[in-house]
This record gives sequence, structure tokens and C-alpha cells, in this order.
Amino acid sequence: MGHNISSAAFTPPDNYLIACGSSQNVSFQGKTYVPDSVHSSLDLKRGTSIVAKPNSSFPSPIYQSARIFSSISSYKFDIKQEGRHWIRLYFYPIPNSGQNLMSSLITVATDDFVLLNNFTFKNYNGSYMFKEYAVNVTSDTLTLSFIPSNNSVAFVNAIEVVSVPDGVLPDQAVAINPSSSVSGLSALAFETVFRLNAGGPLITAENDTLGRIWENDAKYLHVNSSALNVSVNPVSIRYPPALTTEIAPNWVYASADVMEDAKVANMNFNITWVFSVNQNFSYFVRVHFCDIVSKALNNLVFNLYINDDIAIESLDLSTFTGGLNVPYYKDFVSNASVDSDTFTVSIGPDATSDMENAIMNGLEIFKISSEAKSLDGLSSVESFLPQSPSKKNKIGIIIGSAVGALAAFGLIGLCCCWLAARRSKTTTHQALPWLPLSLYGNSQTMTKMTTTSQKSGTASCISLASSNLGRLFTFQEILDATNNTSIFDGGNSGTEDADEGATSAVFSQLVNPRGR
Repeated sequence: MGHNISSAAFTPPDNYLIACGSSQNVSFQGKTYVPDSVHSSLDLKRGTSIVAKPNSSFPSPIYQSARIFSSISSYKFDIKQEGRHWIRLYFYPIPNSGQNLMSSLITVATDDFVLLNNFTFKNYNGSYMFKEYAVNVTSDTLTLSFIPSNNSVAFVNAIEVVSVPDGVLPDQAVAINPSSSVSGLSALAFETVFRLNAGGPLITAENDTLGRIWENDAKYLHVNSSALNVSVNPVSIRYPPALTTEIAPNWVYASADVMEDAKVANMNFNITWVFSVNQNFSYFVRVHFCDIVSKALNNLVFNLYINDDIAIESLDLSTFTGGLNVPYYKDFVSNASVDSDTFTVSIGPDATSDMENAIMNGLEIFKISSEAKSLDGLSSVESFLPQSPSKKNKIGIIIGSAVGALAAFGLIGLCCCWLAARRSKTTTHQALPWLPLSLYGNSQTMTKMTTTSQKSGTASCISLASSNLGRLFTFQEILDATNNTSIFDGGNSGTEDADEGATSAVFSQLVNPRGR
């Protein structure tokens, strides 16, 4: 597989590095940030700028300027390629800015997702704040809105909007408890809450091809003495063809935490990392592994737990990597611990393994947006931002089309009902049709029946049993044809010939009524 990775470094199609409120370029972490007032592909609506004098108290140069908003304001970025984008925000309440930025209530939202909801430094344990999000952009623009609350102001010091390579963040993962496959993650927004380099040093943005920051994991260990730090030369890490440094730099896989005192008699313990999270959200978890301690394949077998639930049982990295010093990672989706704001990840030895040990090289935990499309609080974008005219028009068109379609279907239904009713009425009023006469007289059978007449209520008629035995005559038709004269009672006709003549005349009138 060779050393390191041979693929070319990723060049993001969209790469906005914005120094908000600055009057000049700012260099930070090996990158150059451009003032928001001069960027050609950026549309800024409202906001005033402040630039502080360089001061040793500032955490870094990127925090020496800011854009302050006294009303709803936005940045609009032209997007060259749709897909996931990093959105990185830098906040520092510059002293002596003319505004009480420490008390500012800041809400930040994209077109579809709430990223930050009424954040204030008054309730924050830190002098500055960095936030990283991954949002799937599905149009040729991205709007980032800053919304002040309670007659306060909002502000931001710097913004990054950078394309994420396809495949870095998946659409599917494995859900924990119960174990199942979860899909549709591409449509959701992520917030990076923890990104750890287990057993190794801080990795800054300069040493990550995607500008990510990996912090040391020591402060998250439940028991510090349970873990032993191990490391190898990063050059010895061998990436498989399907995995690149875009997933994680080789510095992550070149260090790890393994079980301290791995050769003691009683190895009934785990290494556990504990995190504080918001139990109202679900979390995307990526665990990084690389066997840098074994001397042979298939020796290291261990278990992975997430919130005390088994995530991977009897994990033998060799079966997935086919070698030592080869990176491997696995993705999961899980909630916080039951009735708790804690989230735990643990590794421990497997009972079937000859080598009682366990290893983890890196860990990433992302908050997943809620059903309200929020990463902070319960409110949706619509509760903070008034709908734009174009959006209202689009909604109006959709509603109008739906109502029009329903009205059309309703009209068609009424027409069909009216035609059916008319046809039924016409059929009822018309005389019964003529039926073909049988060619053979001896096949005729006649019976008497009683039927209901539309005009008189009841009437007797003669019915032919066969379907092709000729015309059916109502009693009323016979009376009309005989002028109410009985042709079956010889007492009214005088002679037999007269009866025969009268009968002949009756059937002549019936068969040919127009000749009357």
C-alpha cells in the first residue's frame, strides 16, 4: 500500500475566508482571510465594522476585528458546487468596542438551519468561541443571517465557508440500541462538538488537509490512569485505497490510547471517555482505529461501547485492514445517555482474545440537527427570519396550484355525476327498446308479470322469457292501440272474423305506431 497517500490534495471549489470588519487581509493558521467589504463574490447586507488595535490580550489576529449588527443582517455567498460545506464562525467580544458585546444575544441561521440560538458570552466559560458546522448546500447561494435579540446587537469576527469533499461525511451510519442502518444524513446539518486525537498532541488546521482541529483527549478520560499513550512515526501509516487523509491525517492514526498495565492478571476494565452533551439531540459518532501495537495479525480483538451499549463486539482490525498500521474507521448514530446530558465511549478487551488489550486512535462527535432543523434550541428558522417575498410567492404558487387542481377535479366529478343522472333519467323516460324476433315460433314462451309504471304506479304486461323474442308491450300501449277496446272478449266483437281483424289491427298499430 505504500507510505502515506498518493492522491492529490483536495482543492475546495468554494473557499471563503472572511475577516469580518477588517480593512486588510489577516493571516491565521496558515490561511489568509479577506475583508468582508471587498470580497467580489460576497453580498453583505447591513452591519457596522470595528477594528481594535493590536493587543497582546487578543487570542489571535483573527479576533482583532468584528462586524456588529443592530438588526437582522446577512452574508450571501455564491456557491460554485452544491454539497456539504464547512461553516466556521469565530467570536470574541472585543473590549471597548462601543457596544456591550459580552451581553450580546446572538442567533445565527442559514437558509434552512438554526446554527446558534441566543448565545451570550455572559453564560459561556471562555473568552472566545469557535464553532464548526457541516451543512449541505443545495442551491447556488448560501445565506448566513445574524439576528440580534432583545434590543441587543449581534457580531462575528470571522467566517469560513469551505467545500467538504464528497464521501467525508456519509449519508448512512449504524444506529445504536437497537442496531440498525440509518440513512438520509446528507439532508441534515452537523455541528462538530468534539474531535479528539487519542494519545497524541493537538493537531492544528495547518496539519489537516481540511483545516480541522484535533485536540488531545486527556481531559475527557474518565480515569486518566486507565490509558497508556502510544505512538509511531506518522510516515509508517499506510492508507488503503478507499481511505485518504481527508478522513483523518496520519498524525491521528500514528498515536493511540491503549490499556494501561495490559499484562496484569485482572483486565476487567475499560477505557472510557465522558462528554457533556445536550440530551435533546442525536449524535453522529466516528471512531478511528489503527493497530500500531500488535506484532502479528489477528492478535488484537476488543469491544467498542457507546453509552454502555455494545457498538462493535469482538473487533479484529486485521479482518478489515489486512495489515498493521492501516487506518480503519466506523460511523454510528446514537442519543445521549438515558435521562442524562452525558455521552460516553468505551473500549475494552474481548474475552475471546489472546491479547487482553484495546485501542482507539481518534474520535469525532457531531450534533445532528433536530426535526425543527435546529442545532441549538427548539425553534426553526421561520421563527427568527421573516419570509422573503420570493419564498412567499413560491409558497403561494404551490398552494394556488394545489387548490386549482382540487377545484378542477371537483368540477369534473360534478359533471360526471350530472351526466350520469341525466342518462339515467333519459333511459327511465324512454319506452323499452325493440328486441329481435325469434326465427322459430316454437321457442317462444310467454309469462305474466306485474311491474311498476312510472306514470300510473302499477300495470300488467306480457314478458318474453327469451332475450330475442321480440318487442315488449306495456298494458298502456295495448290500450292506446285498441282505443280501450277488448280484443280478447268475443262478446264485444260480434263475429270471429271481426275478432281476427281487430287483433290484426292491434298488432299492426303496435308494430308500426307511426302508421296510425
